[in-house]
This record gives sequence, C-alpha cells and structure tokens, in this order.
Amino acid sequence: MAPTTIDLPAIKQRTWASDLSYTPTNIISYNISIGVDGSNLPRCWEGHPSFHVLPTFASLAVVNMMGKVTQSMPSFLPNFKSYNHVHGEHYLEQYSPFPVQFPGTTLHSTAHIVDIVDRGKGVTVQVGITTFDKATGEKLCYNEWTSFIRAVPGRGASRPAPAAAQPLKLPARTPDATDAHTTTHTQSALYRATTTEFNPMHISPAHAKEGGFHAPILSGTCTVGIGVRHIIDTFAEGHVARFKSVKLRLSAPVIIGEKVQTEMWIDDTGTGSTTGQPSGSTNGVTRIVYRQLVIADELAGSKDRIVISNAVVELWDEEADVRSKI
Repeated sequence: MAPTTIDLPAIKQRTWASDLSYTPTNIISYNISIGVDGSNLPRCWEGHPSFHVLPTFASLAVVNMMGKVTQSMPSFLPNFKSYNHVHGEHYLEQYSPFPVQFPGTTLHSTAHIVDIVDRGKGVTVQVGITTFDKATGEKLCYNEWTSFIRAVPGRGASRPAPAAAQPLKLPARTPDATDAHTTTHTQSALYRATTTEFNPMHISPAHAKEGGFHAPILSGTCTVGIGVRHIIDTFAEGHVARFKSVKLRLSAPVIIGEKVQTEMWIDDTGTGSTTGQPSGSTNGVTRIVYRQLVIADELAGSKDRIVISNAVVELWDEEADVRSKI
C-alpha cells in the first residue's frame, strides 16, 4: 500500500547495501569518460607505476547504490514518481584513494537516509553512502547525494532551517585559474557504460525532449568529475591523494556538445587577508572555491549558464597517507 505521509523516524532506520567489483578496465574507462587524454599514462595505462583513478570514481558505487534506494522510494515517499527526481547537491569525502591492484577490487557500500526536508513543492532527500574495500574493510569514501523530488507532500518530513543557507561568495578578483572541456556524445556514451547511469536522457534525443531539453544532457556526476579533475590537475599537480573533499550544487544541466569552463579561486576567507589575493591554507588544508559554466554562444544568442555552483574542493597541502589526517 502506497504511503500517505512520511514516517521519518522509521525511514531513518532503513539501510541498503551493495557490492560492486571493478578492474583496471573500469578505471581507464572512467578516467577517459571525464576527459582524461589517452596519452596520460598514469591514468590510462595499467602498467604505469603511478596508475590511479580520480576520486570521483566513487560515482560507480554511488550510482549503483542510489539505484537501489530510488527503487525503494515508492514504499516510503507519497506520490513518488521517478521522473520528478532531480540530483540537486552532492558531497564527497575521500579517506583513501581507490585501490588499483590486479585482478581487481570489490567495493562494499551501505546507504541510509540522512534527512527528508519539506520544501513546499516537494521534498529534498539526503542519502548518505559509505564505501569500503570489501577485502580489507578499509573505509574509502563517504558521499551524500541530495535529491529534490517534486510533488511529494511534506507531511512528516523535517522543516527547513529558519535561515536559508547563504550562497557561497566567490572572490571579487578574476579566477586564479581556469580550464575548459568540450563534451561529446562519445564521452557521454562511455560515461553511461562505465558508471551504469542508464538514464536515457543522456543519450536519446527523444527522451531528452520528453524531459524538456532540446538535446541529450550530460550526466551531472560526469560534470562534477570534469571539475574535480581540473582542480586536482591545477592545484595538486595531479596527485589524487591530496584530494580531501568536494561539496557542490548542480544548478543546470550541460547539453552534450557544449564546452564547460571551470573557474577556480584559492579561498582566502578567514585567513586575515585584506588584499583580495590568495593567502595560503588553514590547518594543512587549502580550499578551492569554484564554479562551472557553459560559455555563451553569441552567434546562437545564448547567455553564460552556471551548471555547478556553491562549490568548494578541499586539498591536503602535502601528499601523504590520507588516513593519518582524518
């Protein structure tokens, strides 16, 4: 029987679990699917001594886990419809880089509902996902996937905080660094195959039009991966062990074929700087605030469109055993 109200205490007691195995093939495919060039040997050759995968590889486990949680939503959310489900915000914290040993690795992930909040025209659902190396029990990362689900009545859900969270303020100066990536249909198809995020709007023009878009859209988690890659390559010299966390809002989709630009600033908030220039780190961590946008096509009469906002990456100042810093 379909629920008529949200029983939040009972929902928070529910848990989900899933195992997912991967091999170097998955690592190489994932790296390429977020824009890594095939000549980048540490990311595309399994025999390289520094072979590694980017931290947003966590998307494989997260997409798999969210599939199970989403399938359960009709049993605890009134009037749930899958087409009303939108990925709105995301948080990823890395505890240790993903293993790359042969013949492969099995991940074990668990999920629970962190909160459900009444937003008037629907609810937001926060899902916490913790991922482990199944063989060793080592905790690798934690994700929080926040969805906005339209047309779900909020009776029984948490109430919004009295004061809305303020948007992250970007520095007034020009970006300290920028990078750009032109998306392609081949990239989107590879990303779908690699992560099993099989939403047809990411490949089918007909389904995209049904969803209100004039052409297929790139997966939001792919856009996230592109931005995090830009930051690691720009500010961490490509060293994934320096990545600590990312938090962001998915503001708008990218139409496949568009160029995505990442604008990045070293955060000087709270450092005592009055110059408006980057002024170092705090407690061994450097914060990079950033946004991603699609640049206007003047010939087509379009405007700049922000696709990732309220975004910040934390980087350890020195590459070391990440666990020693937790």
